[in-house]
Amino acid sequence: MFFDLLPTVCGVVLLLVVAYDVYATILHARARSGPVSESLNRTVWNAARFVAFKLTRARRHHLLNAVGPLLLPSLIVVYIVLLVCAFALIYFPRMPAQFTTSAQETGLPWMEALYFSGTTLTTLGYGDIAPRTVEMRLVAMAEAATGFALISLAVTYLLSVYGALERKRAVALSFYHQAEQGANVAGFITHHFVRGNFYGLDAALRTATRDLQGLLESHIEHPVIYYFHPGEVHKGMPRMLFLELETCAVIGSCLDEEEYAELCHHPEVRTLGATARHVLRELVRALDIERRSSLRGEITHEEQTRWGHRYRRTLKQLKAAGVRTVRDEEAGLAAYCEQRDEWDAQLRRFSSFSGYDWDEVTGDTDLRYAADEEMEEPAQTQTNAER
Repeated sequence: MFFDLLPTVCGVVLLLVVAYDVYATILHARARSGPVSESLNRTVWNAARFVAFKLTRARRHHLLNAVGPLLLPSLIVVYIVLLVCAFALIYFPRMPAQFTTSAQETGLPWMEALYFSGTTLTTLGYGDIAPRTVEMRLVAMAEAATGFALISLAVTYLLSVYGALERKRAVALSFYHQAEQGANVAGFITHHFVRGNFYGLDAALRTATRDLQGLLESHIEHPVIYYFHPGEVHKGMPRMLFLELETCAVIGSCLDEEEYAELCHHPEVRTLGATARHVLRELVRALDIERRSSLRGEITHEEQTRWGHRYRRTLKQLKAAGVRTVRDEEAGLAAYCEQRDEWDAQLRRFSSFSGYDWDEVTGDTDLRYAADEEMEEPAQTQTNAER
């Protein structure tokens, strides 16, 4: 009796696990998938990242770009296998006593249970094996309904995921073109600067806030989107977040506050900054990197030098476009570094998890180039003085 009950209990438990995973992954928007889906996604993604970061950058992006599209059909296959096994465990103790078979010679009971479970779940129904008790007929009906429901949910989920990915690419392209086909925040700001005044920049920031909120909801509803890696860095979430956070930092630290008081203190700037930081926190929390990314130490000299170089380069570009910049550049640099320190570490970790190098996201060619320049400049000055 115990050996007949144990497979049934195991089958029912496995059914409950699959049911919960489908509910958590497909039906319930909570920023994380169910245990089965999350384990599959994390295992495949971490293995792919481990291999990809040993390759060249181009090959790495090509490899990671193939992971996301494979995860969805793989999850469906896993669901089907688990459901077939779960129902087979229920049939196994009752095979062949409670079933009618047309074959003259029956195979092993567990093979017959798997075969009948597979044909029932996929609604093939060959009829060579059929239940003859009421209990088994009800279980077979439930399995056929489960298979039909799973296929319907899977198709709907696939369509909704690819719809969300299409919206994400559209938003990314909008930022890409406004930022002069790169991570040029100064270009994004001066794109709206015409004849001494800013036109439409507040509307662009408002649209960016709304788009960010929509992208966050897409990630909450479809957590598998985390593992879709665009080969073009400008289509990735890290680049979009960098552009928006950097834009708020530049507006608050580089522009002349008296000349552009309305823009510097515009509610849309504060709203975009708060929204972008919130989205970043939610993303790293959902991916379990919040604890590590929240531990920020003191700003290193290399970071200060790199931020200072980018700050001065941004000022130079703004001045070249005719934009009046901050009068006290040292105070502006301090304000810029303070804002960068709020999100730089988190975004860097999120970028690494997503499979991008930090210099790809920021548009910098080398993280050490700023420090190298600072080291070379004093040597050149000393040589000139000796001459």
